[in-house]
Amino acid sequence: MFSLFGLSVVPAAAATGAVAPPGCLGERYGTLFGQGVSVSCFPGEGYGYRVIAYCANGSAFWLAAGLPVPYGFGPAVAECSGALFVPARVVAYRVDEI
Repeated sequence: MFSLFGLSVVPAAAATGAVAPPGCLGERYGTLFGQGVSVSCFPGEGYGYRVIAYCANGSAFWLAAGLPVPYGFGPAVAECSGALFVPARVVAYRVDEI
C-alpha cells in the first residue's frame, strides 16, 4: 500500500473477496463515480448465480446485489455508485448460487 496526496492505493489481491470463487471468472471495472464487478460462472448445481458487492466510500459501507443470471446467459453484474467527491469502490464481492 502506498499513499499519494492522501489517497491510499491497495493492490486488488490484498482485499478479501478480490478473487472469484472456483469455477467463476471475475473482473472489476470503473464507472462514473464508482466501481463495479462482473462475474461469469461455469454451470454448477443450481439454476444460476448472482454477485453481491461489498461497497464503501469513506466511512459508509453497504451491499449491492446484482440480478440473478441463469447459467450460460452472460455475466452477473453489481455496481457501487458514489457521488462527485465521494466515489464508491468495491471492497469485496461474493457469488451466490440460486
